[in-house]
Order: sequence, then C-alpha cells, then structure tokens
Amino acid sequence: MNLPQIFYAVILFGAVLGGATGIDAWVIVVIAALAVVANVFDPTARQKRAEDGKTLTKALPMIVVNQVIWANLAFLIGLGVAWPFGGSIVALPVLVPLIVSAIGCAGALAAGMKPGPKA
Repeated sequence: MNLPQIFYAVILFGAVLGGATGIDAWVIVVIAALAVVANVFDPTARQKRAEDGKTLTKALPMIVVNQVIWANLAFLIGLGVAWPFGGSIVALPVLVPLIVSAIGCAGALAAGMKPGPKA
C-alpha cells in the first residue's frame, strides 16, 4: 500500500463519518469528487492506465462511476452502523466529514505530485 492509497482511505473514512453522522446524501457526491481527483494523481493508478493503453480522457468516466460507488458504499457502511441506534452515533457538523476527506485528497495530491521517477 503506497502513500496515496492511504490518503484515499482517509477520503473514504470521511464518507463513513458522513454516514455515521446521518448527514445529507449530497456529501457523497462531494467526497466522490475528491476521490476522483486523488485517483487521477495516484502514480500507481496512472501507471496502470498507461499499461492498459488508456488516456485519462478515456478512463475518466469509469473512474467517476467507480469513485461514486466506493463513496456511496463507505457512506452506507457508516449509516449501517448508525441504523441500530436510531440515527446518528456521532454528532458532527456537515463540514467535519468534508474536511477529513479534503485532508485525504490534499495528502494524496501532495504524495502523487512529488518529484520522482515517472510511470
């Protein structure tokens, strides 16, 4: 597991927090957009796209669908944990899951854009 993947996990943890908090579902779309940005700059994902012969424009629609699915799944996991308790299990404002995911996205961008050997 490389550093951008760890930060990607932080992005999805923001979605789990969103589900556990019971906030509105529009947060999934925002977190999925952050996950798409992190995936685009992930060197491992970039290398896999190059090996498959796909440009970013060809791969982007499926990246978006994939990240919406993963963010939704993480959100539903958090919601599933909160469901037996009759609502949210943590009382957080809507910005906390978004900030956690934004920190994960910023870390993935920083790790993915650092100079080094190109894939």
